[in-house]
Amino acid sequence: MAKTLTLFIFFLFGIQAIAQTNPESIGAIVKRAAENEFFEGTVLVAENGGILYHQSFGFKDENQKAPISINSRFGIASITKLFTAIIILQLVEEGEIQLSDSLNELLPDFKVPGGDRITVHHLLLHISGLPNENDAIYLAPTSPKEFVERTLENESHAFGEFNYANIDYVLQGLIIEKFDQKTWENSVQKRILEKLEMNETGFLEKGNFPDDFAYTFSYNKDGVRKADPLFFIENFYAAGCMYSTAEDLLKLDQGLYSSEILSNESKELMYKSYPEYNYSGYSVWTYNYPFSDSKPRLMERRGGILGANSVLIRMLESNKTIIILSNNNRFNPDSFGNTNSLKEALIIELDKAVE
Repeated sequence: MAKTLTLFIFFLFGIQAIAQTNPESIGAIVKRAAENEFFEGTVLVAENGGILYHQSFGFKDENQKAPISINSRFGIASITKLFTAIIILQLVEEGEIQLSDSLNELLPDFKVPGGDRITVHHLLLHISGLPNENDAIYLAPTSPKEFVERTLENESHAFGEFNYANIDYVLQGLIIEKFDQKTWENSVQKRILEKLEMNETGFLEKGNFPDDFAYTFSYNKDGVRKADPLFFIENFYAAGCMYSTAEDLLKLDQGLYSSEILSNESKELMYKSYPEYNYSGYSVWTYNYPFSDSKPRLMERRGGILGANSVLIRMLESNKTIIILSNNNRFNPDSFGNTNSLKEALIIELDKAVE
């Protein structure tokens, strides 16, 4: 009997050992990207909130003398939209607004074409049909109201068709300000950052960058690394002006497994995938990853502005997390289908360890 029990225990724990993620394999994947693809930035991999791998590569300055550390802060670009969507859903939970409310009802002072039929739901999914802004809008300080007014001068897209436009989230920032009765930044601070103790996360503005900030760089066609031009990043507002660290984003990831910042009902609304709109949900993409054996259900949020390229990947059924923050354009957060890329290779490696 004792021998049988011993064999059973060995078999049980042997299966678990096989299923464990191998930090050395993760490290090899990241090292290859750093050496072969000039990856600069920080990679964090976690399981059930516990950090399995957390390393940094490259430099945060033009002269390549100041190395990036695991505590360096990065511009997270459109990952900002996830914070905005969370607060919108909180306001829905509180009965302040509804997903079916139109722009004309919520922001009647704005003369938005089609504002009588564009709802919060359409803004969250990028199916409002509203136009994209011109790059020149970032060359001078621009208020959110001015951003909307100037962008509305451009040609609109078809209502109900997916078009990734920052104006959708700028408008949601203005909705938050009106119904939460504080600035969008203060809403993010009070409703998310303070609750989750995300003390290394904040808001960027030209000429006022945080300490230990990873300035961004882009490689040109000749392979030369050049500093990105500084612009009025604050003009991105609720669509893309935030910075953070990998460990702080892990706090956000884990916070979304509890009911601390969103109810289960709201999370299901956020994660609901719309295949007809490129599998987008409310500020995120949720889908079954098709290139690994178990086809895990992922929730993904990407961000990219020039050399600031980042991604948060959540394996929802196994509570595994991949966070990649980069400060050069050699990392592509939109690498779907390229299984040799850093992001895709890490997903496949983590999926091998699913029990």
